Amino acid sequence: MSTASQPHHATRTVVGMPLPRAARLLKASEFTQVFKNNRASTDALFRVLWRANDRDGHRLGMAVSRKVDRRAVGRTRSKRVIREHFRRGRAAQAHTDRHFDVVVLPRPSAATTDNADLGRALERHWQRVGETRDEVDRASRRTRKLN
Repeated sequence: MSTASQPHHATRTVVGMPLPRAARLLKASEFTQVFKNNRASTDALFRVLWRANDRDGHRLGMAVSRKVDRRAVGRTRSKRVIREHFRRGRAAQAHTDRHFDVVVLPRPSAATTDNADLGRALERHWQRVGETRDEVDRASRRTRKLN
């Protein structure tokens, strides 16, 4: 068998692969904490809620209702795009000491938007989450200087 016909696993992407359990919000109580006490970023495609956590990394939760798309294939596409862009943002911010629980709520217009536009919108939201981290870090440094 030639090597050209064999799959090359080193270049395999992680699209569609599940996030590890430690990177997901799993319990209703975890979602409720984010819904009750959060910062928010909203645009025409997504509403992103987040709050600081005391874990070792960022965690993602998604709430994709049938209002977004009545077809399961459309809701699954939205979740796949969200998961992939969260994975990229999480890797880029792995070295930080501030971590967040993030809940992403797609809006109905996300169902008819192409993946590239969804990705750009999510990147803007991840940037806002990162800016919040910087604001929190600056505020904590100011508090330490005052004490």
